[in-house]
Amino acid sequence: MKVNLRAILFIVGIIICGIAGAMLGPLFFDILRCGGRCSRVFIPSGLICIFVGVSTIITYRFDTKSFSISRSDTFLLVVTLWIIVSIFGALPFYFYHGTELTFIQSLFESVSGITTTGVTVYPDVESLPRAIHLWRFILHFIGGVGIVAIGIVILPAMRVGGMQLFSLENSDKTQKILPRASQIAGLFVVVYCLIVLFFAVLLKLSGMTAFDSLCHSISAISTGGFSTKTSGIVFFKNPQIFLIVSLAMFVGGISFIEIIKCFKFGFGVFFKNQQTLCYLKIVLISIILPLVFVFVTEKGRVSMSHVSGYVLRVVSSISTTGFDSDDGSIGMALKVLLFTLAIIGGCSGSTSGGIKIFRIQVLFRVLKHHIAQTISPYEIKSSTYQGQKISDSLVTSVISFFSVLAMVFIVSVVLVSLGSELDEIKSCKAVVSCLFNLGYDINIVQIPPIAKIILIIDMIIGRLEIIPIFIIFTHGYWKK
Repeated sequence: MKVNLRAILFIVGIIICGIAGAMLGPLFFDILRCGGRCSRVFIPSGLICIFVGVSTIITYRFDTKSFSISRSDTFLLVVTLWIIVSIFGALPFYFYHGTELTFIQSLFESVSGITTTGVTVYPDVESLPRAIHLWRFILHFIGGVGIVAIGIVILPAMRVGGMQLFSLENSDKTQKILPRASQIAGLFVVVYCLIVLFFAVLLKLSGMTAFDSLCHSISAISTGGFSTKTSGIVFFKNPQIFLIVSLAMFVGGISFIEIIKCFKFGFGVFFKNQQTLCYLKIVLISIILPLVFVFVTEKGRVSMSHVSGYVLRVVSSISTTGFDSDDGSIGMALKVLLFTLAIIGGCSGSTSGGIKIFRIQVLFRVLKHHIAQTISPYEIKSSTYQGQKISDSLVTSVISFFSVLAMVFIVSVVLVSLGSELDEIKSCKAVVSCLFNLGYDINIVQIPPIAKIILIIDMIIGRLEIIPIFIIFTHGYWKK
């Protein structure tokens, strides 16, 4: 198929200029509140983005009435945008000399922010200027909503419906609630910002500073995991803050299409969606049963801090945020539970990582149907999901996802083991943390550059749901 590289690069140029615009936030904040300490960081970073972006736009400009972007073009566009934003998003970290970072380390921090993985290369984040902190959380914001929203708004202007880009980004191909992608993008951004502001206000009222509350609200809703404190959310030691952050992460793990539906039709829509309902049941069961067990064994001696800390752990795991509330002194059974929740992840269409509940549900329904067919081969039945028949193409897509995921995981573990001094267990933990965008602490500072590059690739592959990356590397994709 013929790829419209001119149109794709034109859009890339616009996005690079948008990155420069995003850098104005930390720059103005630094000038107004911190005396311009980081001007030498954001001014050259912004100028580089403007120069490259404008040059690309001028070089590849064209008449939008004469060109269009096909569905196949969006595969390359989505992958290119994530890579480009990651590279240019790394510039402020590279130019900041308070903590000397190589470009690979800077790129890792940028990719970790944009993919909402949340692993940081900074051993002491509290020593960072607020402007750098703000840029880290802006990357979380961009990763959660910015790229999708911009793409959906731009593509219709290029005479493209844009729904396929939204589906690629969020891997939720079963639901369309509005006819125009630009409407979805607009509602998506507005609702996202309202939710961030709502939880920021709650955190501020609970004792956080305005800056910390905004940053942690963005981090929780984007299910990213970055924090302004080296010890993370545990620094605040406040059960009320733990519960508010837990609720924010829970919301971040819900499909944003369902959240928009909620704003339009009320909370009842949550209980009509099988994926959201399953997500709620998993969270409630994972919280209530262990707490009841502890309550009985400890004869009621369970404090509010223990309850809020455990709730934070559960929601942080299933939403793949990576916030932690304790020193790790929990039993093996709970560790297995939390790890399993993290692998499953949140809802398809949310900002969370992991496999996604949608795929697990499809697999179970297909397996149930297969068993029923084996028992009663002459009885005609079909698997359904959300009232719709599960097609063979959907089954193939889900199975392909798991197959490629397993292949990527095995290859990544081998390469990380060979490229570092990590043993097999630590290599597995590092790959799982990045490939599933979980944000586990993997002591990334001690990992060699070559292994960091593998983990960077894993974060991008995981965030883009694996398949789009491999499609653009096939011979058939580029064949005219």
